[in-house]
Amino acid sequence: MEFLDSYSLWRQLVRPPKGVDEATRELRTDLLVSDEYLLSVANLVEYGTFAPPKVDVFAYLDELLLRAERLMSEGDPEVRESARGLHAYAALSRQVYEQYLNAGSQRG
Repeated sequence: MEFLDSYSLWRQLVRPPKGVDEATRELRTDLLVSDEYLLSVANLVEYGTFAPPKVDVFAYLDELLLRAERLMSEGDPEVRESARGLHAYAALSRQVYEQYLNAGSQRG
């Protein structure tokens, strides 16, 4: 998927899916934090400004992906389904961020 396609899909999702228990609600909250880091992506697309955050976004998202994977492998079906949606959102966020870094580095 091309960068702008990934970005458009990510923007259409607006927010990560809701959690159904304490663990998935905490994961969702942490994904909302990652959305703050990804605002730099919107700045590139909308204003042409490339300024990656000083946070290791990959490490942050990778940790969230691991948490989601653990939740997907345990618990009741409702928790697994919620974790699957959160995992998909985190994976898309990671893809968008990687493509953002590639697009930004090619610009200048």
